[in-house]
Amino acid sequence: MKVRYQIKEFPFQHPFRISKGIKSVQRTLIVELEHFGYKGYGEAPEIAYYHITAEQMAEDIERKRPFLEKFTFTDPERYWHYLHHLFPQNSFLVCALDMAGWDIYGKMKRMPLYDIWKLDTAHSPLTDFTIGIDEAEVMIAKIQEKPWPIYKVKVGFDGDMETLAALRKQTYAKIRVDANAAWTLETALQKMDIMH
Repeated sequence: MKVRYQIKEFPFQHPFRISKGIKSVQRTLIVELEHFGYKGYGEAPEIAYYHITAEQMAEDIERKRPFLEKFTFTDPERYWHYLHHLFPQNSFLVCALDMAGWDIYGKMKRMPLYDIWKLDTAHSPLTDFTIGIDEAEVMIAKIQEKPWPIYKVKVGFDGDMETLAALRKQTYAKIRVDANAAWTLETALQKMDIMH
């Protein structure tokens, strides 16, 4: 198994704010595994409040490179268990390498992963489109810019319930909320009553 990686910066169309901060780019570690000519790819974002940088993920790869490259890859589930023990403090890196392992496995089997996993894609759940914290008018403009059946709206700021009410007037789409741990249990219970 050969391991390669690179750190990329992906710019956002709009600055992205949550209760824990704001960013305009997403730094990401991209990994490539090569096994008998098959190449698999995975990625892991750098998330500041988890204190795992892309550089740290790269350093972890370098520290354990011999163990990664000597592993006899047969199936991704066995590989995940191996990675989990190899990097017990870096679940982001484990995720990226796990993705790449599944990518290789699907290519080896000449099957898409949804067939390997016996998933019915006709009944796959819809994903949401995330709207970061901003002035209500800006958040409304983002919804109008990107019509979508489900939105995840970042909350956890003063006036978040009023902003949600303004967004609800603009769309009949499902709205999910994500406070990124900015609410206490008591606050969450109070706000759930308001949103009900």
